[in-house]
Formats: sequence, C-alpha cells, structure tokens
Amino acid sequence: MAEIAVRDLWIERGSASFGFDRLSARLFDSTRAGPYLLIGAVVLVHLPLLSVVGWLQTGVLSIAVNPGEVFQVIAWPAVVWITLRTKATYETAINDLPDADDPDTEALDLEGSISERLLDLIGIPAAPSGKANAGLEVLAHARVRYAVLSIGLALYGVQLLTNFAGLVGPVAALTGRPVALVRFTVVIPFVLYPIGAEFLTVVIGALVVLPFKIERASLIDFSDPHGFAGLSPAGTLFKNVAVSYFILLTLFALFQTVATGTSPTDLSSSVLLLTGVALGVALFVGPMARIKSYLASAKAAKIDALAEAVRRVGSTDELFPYAEPESIDDTSQYTYNHIRMQRVQSTSELPLNFGMLREFLFALFLPYASSVVFEYFLGYVI
Repeated sequence: MAEIAVRDLWIERGSASFGFDRLSARLFDSTRAGPYLLIGAVVLVHLPLLSVVGWLQTGVLSIAVNPGEVFQVIAWPAVVWITLRTKATYETAINDLPDADDPDTEALDLEGSISERLLDLIGIPAAPSGKANAGLEVLAHARVRYAVLSIGLALYGVQLLTNFAGLVGPVAALTGRPVALVRFTVVIPFVLYPIGAEFLTVVIGALVVLPFKIERASLIDFSDPHGFAGLSPAGTLFKNVAVSYFILLTLFALFQTVATGTSPTDLSSSVLLLTGVALGVALFVGPMARIKSYLASAKAAKIDALAEAVRRVGSTDELFPYAEPESIDDTSQYTYNHIRMQRVQSTSELPLNFGMLREFLFALFLPYASSVVFEYFLGYVI
C-alpha cells in the first residue's frame, strides 16, 4: 500500500501561512526550515527585541541579566524540533506497522469501560478494515489540541490571578510594566502556549490514541520473526516520545532554576514538575498496558482458532499431548498446528526490550536531578 502521510501540524501551517516556508525555500531550497524560522522570529520578538524596549524604559537589558531569557532562546526551537521529530518518528512507525490480515483477531472487543463516544471524539475510527482507514494520518487531532490548549490557558489564567505580583513583578522590574504585560498577556498565552499545547497533543496522539487505533484495526502480525507481533515500531515510538517528553520537562525544570522570579523548589513549581513527571510515566505505562491487554486477548483468540483447527484433524478432538493421530498426514498436521500455537504463545505481549526500558528510566530522573544539580551549581559555585 502507499505510504501514509501525516497531516501538517499547527507550526507547519503557521509557517506556510506567514510566508516562512517561502523564505526557507529561498534561503535553503527547501521548506523544511520554515517552522524553525517562524519560532526564531517569535523568540526574537519575545526576548531580544522586547528586552531592548525594556532597556529604553528601565536602563536594564533583561536578556543580559536574566538567564531564563537566554535559556528560552534555545528551549523554544528545541520544543519545535522535538515536535517535528516526533511527527517524523510517528510517520515511520505507522508505515512499518503490519496491516490487518488475520480474521481470528478482527472480532475482539477490548474497549471495556472506554466509551465509544469518547474514542470517536479523539479521532479513532469506529470500524476500520486496516491501515488505510484507521485514521493513522492524524497525529494531533483538533479536538484534543483545543482541549489541551484550553486547559493550559485556564491553569495559566489561574496562576496569573493568584500570583500576578510574584510572577510578573520580577520581570516588570527589569523590563518595565508594559513589556512585561505584552509578554505575559500576549506572547506567552497566544503564541507560546499553542506551541506547547501542540507538543503535548502530539505526545497524546502517539502514546494514547495510537494503541486504540492499532487495536480497532487489528494491526498485528504473529509471523513477526522477532516475536513482537509486528508492533516493535510502535514500541520504539512509545519509548522515543516518552524520552523526548522528559527531555522537554528537563528543559522546563532548568528554566525554573535559572529564570528570574521562579525556582524549582517553590511549592507551585514543585507540584507542576511532579505532576509533569507523573503524567510522563502514565503516558508511557498506559499505552504499554493497553497493548499488553490487546495482545494477550489476540493471542488467546488466535490460539483458540488454531486449537479448533487441530480438533478437526483426524478422528479425535484431543490436543497435544493427548492426541494420538492415526496417520502420518494427521501427525504432520497436528505437529504443524502445534508449532503455530507455540509460536503465537511465545509472542511478547509488550513491544519493549530491556534497552528501551533502561532509556526510559534514565530519562525519568532527568528533570528533578538536573534541576537540583544546576541549582546547586548556581548557588554554591558561581
């Protein structure tokens, strides 16, 4: 089948709409740099340009005295890079997944307490026949993206209302109140938050939505010689996305450490960081658990189908080790189907190996460990 192309993200559409794709094509003979030129322009306005405007008012160049601003110059392009890299990894993974071709596993109903209405709302087709109509081309579903952005903006609004002086005051002291208001009421909520929301939506699309699409379309292959039912591309994707998530969470923790007016040891920052870690663990463990549940049921269905095929061989409906075939042909059929059953039984129910788990566990401790080490370095070395 033809390769599945994943739909463009907000950052890609914005790059095309505001002419950054054309600029990229002129500069580099390719539109691939367009999203990076877009985020570069945003960062340039948000930090150096507004810092100069603030300097004209206060005589202080905030980007020179606030390490958090310098840090964001690197961090936001990194967010865009990881988002686009995740999209590319997802596209590779879905094209490497097997197509549905096993009637013994197509009738499984594993949704349980998950509402079909909820699955439909997040863009999972109800009865796909295979990869072609499983909705794999949608990584960041619009409803999920707007829901994530709305929740993020609501939490940000609460933070501003409850701690306006503590959040905006230190920045206003460096740049003046007008520049601080532009940053906190325009650039951050209406430009940077949508970029962050899209990243989180991409993570949800890869780690939460994809397992349900695999399940509903029955995208498994028990002939996989590596014993992962053809789902090793999905396992690699889950690991890569989870590690990328924790890398960005590490960047956030470092920002909290170096930025003026913030600290990772503050109650609100600590709660936010711990919530982010817990969410990252849930986003990694959840899809693995879902895939495990699905594969366990699929294996059982396939083994039952093979057992029924064995019972139809010869004059007895017994299975190994009790079956006693009456002819060489029957023995061959019994042996062949028994090997097939063993092959299915030996299939791993997790598309995960020890090396992937080790990478995840290492990334899991990065946010907190890096913030503690960096804060110690800033406090006692510099």
